[in-house]
Amino acid sequence: MKQITFRILDAMARSLGKQLSISGITRSMEQIHKNAFYKNTYDEIKELQQKGIIRINEAGNSSFLSLNASFSGITDIMAETEIIRKRSLLEHFPNKAIILSDIESEFRKGVYFIDSISLIEPERNFRLNRAELLFIKRTSGNEEASDENILIKAMELEKRHGIRIDCLLLNETKLIEMLSADEANQIKAMLMDKIAICSPQAFWAVLMQAMQEGRRILLQEYIKPKEDDLMHNMARLGYREIGWKPGKAIDYSIEPLIAEILAKGSARMTEAVPILLAKNRANYSLLIFLCRRARLAGKLLGILSAMKKVKSSKELEMAIRIISGIYGEKAIKADEKSIRQKMRLYSA
Repeated sequence: MKQITFRILDAMARSLGKQLSISGITRSMEQIHKNAFYKNTYDEIKELQQKGIIRINEAGNSSFLSLNASFSGITDIMAETEIIRKRSLLEHFPNKAIILSDIESEFRKGVYFIDSISLIEPERNFRLNRAELLFIKRTSGNEEASDENILIKAMELEKRHGIRIDCLLLNETKLIEMLSADEANQIKAMLMDKIAICSPQAFWAVLMQAMQEGRRILLQEYIKPKEDDLMHNMARLGYREIGWKPGKAIDYSIEPLIAEILAKGSARMTEAVPILLAKNRANYSLLIFLCRRARLAGKLLGILSAMKKVKSSKELEMAIRIISGIYGEKAIKADEKSIRQKMRLYSA
């Protein structure tokens, strides 16, 4: 693959769902790779259009680019961009080659039902001696056991290599749901800077299939919610405080909402967490990942442990096992009596 072809496709991969012009792609390439020229970009994009890899959609006086999800070789072409990025990463961090090799060899086994593995923000995290892994999984007959085994294996690798490893496990359906949701969430931002290190063809096949089915896959920066956003989403998802007047606000998915509430540290807002979890179906893998990222896992564990005594579920019990048993976090004690009273009050 020519260098300019890689840079164009890499820039487009980081901007799925956005309306990008040729000038916009050139600016993006300049920002990522510190070198881009409009004329060269224009000529290469026209060639990629002729091959059927890129579509150019006219809208008035403007032209917007998109990957052609129907092109027969699109998954292989996009997988090649991932391989190039992976090679470049290891040139800058040769000491991380062994950990990547071990990740690939350990999780290639079929017992884990893994479609692909991606490194999130690889350069930034490697500089901090950590790795964030996004596992895209197939649905299996014993998904819970498989998930716990993945996390246990990741912790073994963490100890072996002296690097912090955080894992996010999503099945294909949940991934597409988060990427196409109107609600703000960190998944859309994570895929703006990722490298699919294992089975990149499978990763891109999931995205291209969704796009062919008419799903809008949108990658965008994550903006931390303001207090009005938090209050709006608490009310939207089942917990409304007396005296609060609704105003214009952004919708957030429940997992980042809860992580942001816990990060804020307000006892008043934290009271909403058990009600929100009881009234809505949260993805605990994502919630645990976000809380560990922000060093809030102990706080979450305390709330879940208190909730278990009031209203338990299989997912909640598994989350407690993961946080306390696999990650070894200590619970920050929550007020069980208050949680019980609030859950009764809100019929949660």
